[in-house]
Amino acid sequence: MPKLTYSLTIGALPASSDLIEAIRRIEVETHIGLASMVRIRFATGLSSDGGSWSVLDDAGFDRLTKLSVKVQCGSGSSTLINAQVIEVRPMLTAKPRESYVDVIAMDATVSMNLEHKVRPWANMSDSSIASMIFAEHGLKPVVDTTQPVHQESDVVTMQRGGDAQFLRRLAARNGFEMYVAADPLLGIDEGHFHAPKVDGTPQGVLTVGAGSEANVDSFELRHDLLRPAKVSAPGLDWRTLQSQAASVDQTALTRLGASPESDRRSLRASGSGLSETGELQGFAQSLADRAAWAVSCEGEIAGVTYGDVIRPGLPINVRGAGTSFSGTYYVERVLHVISGDGYKQKFTLKRNALGVRLTDTFVETGAVSV
Repeated sequence: MPKLTYSLTIGALPASSDLIEAIRRIEVETHIGLASMVRIRFATGLSSDGGSWSVLDDAGFDRLTKLSVKVQCGSGSSTLINAQVIEVRPMLTAKPRESYVDVIAMDATVSMNLEHKVRPWANMSDSSIASMIFAEHGLKPVVDTTQPVHQESDVVTMQRGGDAQFLRRLAARNGFEMYVAADPLLGIDEGHFHAPKVDGTPQGVLTVGAGSEANVDSFELRHDLLRPAKVSAPGLDWRTLQSQAASVDQTALTRLGASPESDRRSLRASGSGLSETGELQGFAQSLADRAAWAVSCEGEIAGVTYGDVIRPGLPINVRGAGTSFSGTYYVERVLHVISGDGYKQKFTLKRNALGVRLTDTFVETGAVSV
């Protein structure tokens, strides 16, 4: 069975052996819709002269100190997160070995929201804006191209707020994801602004309820029968004062199952701030795509049993969940927990259809074969 090891870097240097020894628990939460976070709990104790507390007074967890957590499971290693310290929470007691210090850090989106900005983005598409903002923060852009390119003589996209906040608004109107993630092999931070990558090769296989073959400890499903929607998005062209309209009756994303939803509620979108039919159509499509994620699940695996790190923003295959709920899912969130009890990964998955497709082969590409 693969063995798990991990490392912690503070600033540009590996954490000292004393600091590693003081770690009680590490939680790394990676997400495609929210900022990724790391929470590290250190044991702390009063010095012999009673003047200071270990870790709290000597570890140097200052504002925006950079942290990096990497794990190695089996033959491969993966950077889970690069983050910056945003909070320190000491819990000091008179009882021996019960005091601790929690250090909380957030990915690069924290520095992207430190400054409230008001600035115009003339003659640029949303994707060009995203690439430029990511580059300003030292992130490698992973960006899908968008249209149109607004001309300064016509429409100027205005930013009012932090960079990450602004990019999330642009992503939402394009049906995109916007998040920061560390490249697992290179360790560098990437800025993601693109449609969900549902067409990639599944990163592994989760096996549910199959006795000794199972690598999933728990798997809780939810099928929201009222979620799928057909969307209309009316608007008014400010130049011609002519009404504009757009409508979408199904998702444009690849369906991750054999049986799409047939019945849909009607949703009338408003408040988009868009006036052209083409942009309204894209906005309506983004809402229909988001509503199509009607199946979701939360589960937990023992990391060394699975044999690899699950990554958000990629597909993964599930087998053993019955004819309706087995198949390909999209990973939305992963919580990595490293403690004295071992290594666990708690995940949230979603999909936009039921059943198994003929193309679903359930081949383990990263996980240990079961």
